[in-house]
Amino acid sequence: MAEDTTSEEHWEGVAPAANESEAALIAGFLESRGIPARVVDRSFHQTPTESEDLSPIEVGVPAARAEEARKELANRERAFAKDPGSPSDLQTDEGPRDVPPEGDGGPRKLR
Repeated sequence: MAEDTTSEEHWEGVAPAANESEAALIAGFLESRGIPARVVDRSFHQTPTESEDLSPIEVGVPAARAEEARKELANRERAFAKDPGSPSDLQTDEGPRDVPPEGDGGPRKLR
């Protein structure tokens, strides 16, 4: 059986996140690019605090892949800045899909 060496590697933080959900999305993006990633949550949950220094959440990758991960994240940011999409865009497991306008089988407003 192959030994898991990723737990023994030095991991480096590459992206801060506001919460665990955001961090999980970033980690998933990096993993989709073949870069191992994990959420590092060093927050202290017992006492509420307004200081972000006491509750950092970030995405970590193996230190040897940190530069590659930063480049992928920068490319992602540039692509989003260039074309942020529209409110009618929908992300599916197969990729982006247009949401049909109301009346064409699309979302309906409740009355």
